[in-house]
Amino acid sequence: MTYSICVRERVEGERDTPRYRFGVAAAARLPAVGSVCPHAGDHGAVATAGLTDPGVGERCLAALAAGDPIDAALADATADGAGRQIHGVDAASTAAHTGADCRPVAAHRTADAYTAGGTSLTDEATLEAMVRGYRENERDAPLVRRLLTALAAGERAGGDRREELPVGSAAVVVSTPDGGEPLYHDLRVDASDSPVADLRETYRRARRGYEAALERYDPQTENS
Repeated sequence: MTYSICVRERVEGERDTPRYRFGVAAAARLPAVGSVCPHAGDHGAVATAGLTDPGVGERCLAALAAGDPIDAALADATADGAGRQIHGVDAASTAAHTGADCRPVAAHRTADAYTAGGTSLTDEATLEAMVRGYRENERDAPLVRRLLTALAAGERAGGDRREELPVGSAAVVVSTPDGGEPLYHDLRVDASDSPVADLRETYRRARRGYEAALERYDPQTENS
């Protein structure tokens, strides 16, 4: 159904206890991938594909919030999931599962702080490209933008193999404990013939609009 990437990054600060932000981005040659695939919260991020529904990701986030590690949360979610793919990160580890009945080409990748996965891929080069896009580009940019760069790299490498389908979608979500992300951290394009490009443009416009609103309603600006 989709290709996606989940990541964990440490939030810079002076607290003794490490804090992390979690992000996930996904695209598919089907409408409304953002309604079922990407899930991010204060304790981790997961992406689902294949035979899935929003409840799968929500249950995983609830398990992480209750203290379960990501591998245990995924094991519960995939107990009957031969046709399901799910991968994700928590504050300390990563995990992934690709069911035997997932549509080819279906595969996943895991590393210390990120995972990537996809079903109905053109080939596994899509996953490698997403990982490189995330790791090697715009290291000082906001996480949302770097996830969009990863999606674009995956699309250029082949993305979803079902090119005959006319409508696609893309989504990105980033969650930071204590609400440390601005309003443009959760964006979706639900139906488009160029969803990844449109999502990147949506991000640019949303960020510009958010910054303009901050300037407009800044008390110092209003009183000057």
